[in-house]
Order: sequence, then C-alpha cells, then structure tokens
Amino acid sequence: MHIREADNETIKHPQVFVEKNGGGEQSSAEASTEQDVDDSVLVKAAQQGEAEAFGVLVDRYHRQIYGLAARMCGPAEADDITQDVFLKALDALRRFQFHGEAGFRTWLYRIGVNTAINELRQRKRSRQIMGPSLDEPVLTDDGPVQRQLSDITEEPYRLTAQNELQQAVNEVLEMLTEKQRTALVMIDLQGLTYEDAAEVLNCPLGTLKSRLVRAREAFAEKFREHEPQLIPDGTT
Repeated sequence: MHIREADNETIKHPQVFVEKNGGGEQSSAEASTEQDVDDSVLVKAAQQGEAEAFGVLVDRYHRQIYGLAARMCGPAEADDITQDVFLKALDALRRFQFHGEAGFRTWLYRIGVNTAINELRQRKRSRQIMGPSLDEPVLTDDGPVQRQLSDITEEPYRLTAQNELQQAVNEVLEMLTEKQRTALVMIDLQGLTYEDAAEVLNCPLGTLKSRLVRAREAFAEKFREHEPQLIPDGTT
C-alpha cells in the first residue's frame, strides 16, 4: 500500500501493537501479536492518537479492502482506492465518528463499498464528458482511418490481469449494475456472510438475497454472451 508523503508518520504496518502509557510503561498488550488484540482495543487506541494501533488495523484488513476495490473497480485503481479507504477511516476515527454500532470490519467495508461506488460513478461521468474513445476510427471521405493515438486508459488494467478467465470475470462484473456488482463481490468473491453483507449495505437480509439472485443470473447471462469460449461444454 502506497502512502502519501504527508501520511508516512500516521499509517504504519507494525508486527506488534504496543500501547504506551504516560510514564513510558507499556500496557499488557505489549507481548500480544496482531491476531491477539481485539479490534475494539485497537480502535480505542487509534482514536486516542496511537498510530501503531491503526497500523495493526491496516495490516489486518488491507487484503480484504484491496480485494474489494480490485473487484469493484479493477486492479489498476485498487491501490489508490485502498489507500483512500484507510485514510477516510483514520480521519473518521480521529473525529470520533465511529461509535461501535457495528463492528469495525463492517464499518470499514461500508467505507470501502461507498468509495468504490463513488469511483464508478465518477468514471461513468468522465466517459460521458470525454465522449468516444480515441482509438475509434475517424470517418473521412476515403473511408474510416485509424487514429494515430490509441486510448491507453484500460492498458494498466489489462496488463494486471493474470489470465484470460480472470480478465473475463472482471470485464463482466463491470457490466453489472452497482447494486448487483456489490452484492456479488461481497458474498461470492469476498466471502462475507449474508448477514455481514446486509449490515455493510444497510439493507434487509431478504433484499440482499433477492439482489444476489438477480446479480448471479445477470452475471451468468452476460458471461455467456461475452466469453462463450470460456464456458465448459455442457453448461451453456
């Protein structure tokens, strides 16, 4: 995770959480590993200004938030979105905007989902403003002529894809609606339970299940249309 220069002293990745008292003595959490310290303890320490505590939370949930960002917006944007999510979380903790109504993990996922959706909406607006891609042919009196400059917007994303199937899955995910993609990513790809996902999305459990059914149907249909050659024989 790349941290902006101004935040270098704020977000760290320690191996052990040590809470220091005013007299320089260390708390009973000194010998605890990251896994041994409960989220609520780390959150409380982070709200009190302990950078080490927030660093442990970053270590603990970085992979999950990165995975969410990559699935929602593509690998090319995942690093920036992940950093943005943790910076938003840190700012909210400093302002005591987290009150523990939900678990920290759920709260962090909620920030991640909202950040990813905002990125998708901004991307959609940018495409509408910028118009057609630069790699579309130009119509001339002699017929269509290929432009000299190619649109490289998607090249980093394509370079990141490790195999054809993974790339196809990501491309089909982009065809889904925001709600469908979010439900599918959180449950089928991130492995959240129905209950946790419903809490993150702040919607009834029944609504989430119905949304997921529609998302799976839409994904299967679009995948068959988009990449029929990747579907094993007998499943079409």
